[in-house]
Amino acid sequence: MDQGKIEHYRKMLLQMRMDLTSELQRVSEGAKNRDEVETMDSVDLADSSYTADFSLSRVEAINSQIREIDEAILRIREGSYGVCAVCGEDIPEGRLQVRPNARYCAQCKEDLEKKGVK
Repeated sequence: MDQGKIEHYRKMLLQMRMDLTSELQRVSEGAKNRDEVETMDSVDLADSSYTADFSLSRVEAINSQIREIDEAILRIREGSYGVCAVCGEDIPEGRLQVRPNARYCAQCKEDLEKKGVK
């Protein structure tokens, strides 16, 4: 892959990371701004508990996405970006356009999912 395309994907990854970091901050701020538990009735407490669980789940998902992006940026630095980690073939650019942090070509990803590997 030529340097121009690699730079294009690096910029995409950095923008995705900034967007996710902003979202993470919003989710975290929302969790901090909830009402105090002492002033809630049982319905409000249940709703607050659900919201807290959802927020925690969302924070974990965002952090996972940020880690994947950081790994892709590291692959750019190491010179292995755009190469499938399983078969060693180039990952098609169409796949990288949709998922610039992809580690696997579509076929290897499908095979891994069938085996239950994420």
